[in-house]
Amino acid sequence: MNTACHTIVLQGHRHRYLDTETDGPPLLLLHGISCSLDIFDDVIGPLSASFRVLALDLLGFGDSAKPQDAPYSLRLYADLITEFIQRTTTASQTPPYVIGHSMGGKYALATALLHPGLFSGLVLSNTDGFTRLPFWVRAISWPVIRQFLKSLMTSRRVSARAFRAAFASTARVNPESFTKNLERTRDKAAVETIMQLNRNYRELDLEITGLRDRLSELALPVLILWGEHDRYISPSTAVIAQQELPGSKLVMFPECGHTPMLEYPREFTDTVTSFFLNS
Repeated sequence: MNTACHTIVLQGHRHRYLDTETDGPPLLLLHGISCSLDIFDDVIGPLSASFRVLALDLLGFGDSAKPQDAPYSLRLYADLITEFIQRTTTASQTPPYVIGHSMGGKYALATALLHPGLFSGLVLSNTDGFTRLPFWVRAISWPVIRQFLKSLMTSRRVSARAFRAAFASTARVNPESFTKNLERTRDKAAVETIMQLNRNYRELDLEITGLRDRLSELALPVLILWGEHDRYISPSTAVIAQQELPGSKLVMFPECGHTPMLEYPREFTDTVTSFFLNS
């Protein structure tokens, strides 16, 4: 299996991506905020037994470009994801399946609505988009406090504490994966992207943009995965998401936090593989 990363330019911005080039239908992995495609390290190999796995560092994160003047919006991310799919797959192939984690789930939903027919099926893992961003979160991007908070958020002590909160138990997490992904959260340029996303929150909110009211238009299989001990996005949000996504299925992982692909990689792989290939 080839797990080398490549570079592609999408709408003038350099992006890092991974392509296993294995047999099977394409499967695109979209990471969450503060993360990169590395969050899927422990499941890419197992998933490649059934799929050609593609994983993308979203604009502003990982090893992709981090332009501070980009017009970050749901439309921008949907267009970037669409261009990536069009340039890495062919019309003769089955449209890709998609797994979106946290922020990546919101962007996958926006892409499915703005570009109908692009996906064959969708898995949303602990997904963003169904709760209103609190005022205090938006306030961290204010110039008066931005630089102070950037230093605080990227300090080893604070970032490690915040990252550990993503898990019900770090004992189940591959130590190498934990360390690698923790360092991603300390990337100061990526933290600047988060500040920019906060400033542009109106263009990145499913409800404010009107896309949340259109979720009933989705005509594809949708599976919602959640950890019962998610401290980042309440598990109660999973029920709201299921109610608003027609025909969707919900699977809750017991003793699991915000990142089931790291806490339960085998169960995560088996669940999404069965869903995609049997829907």
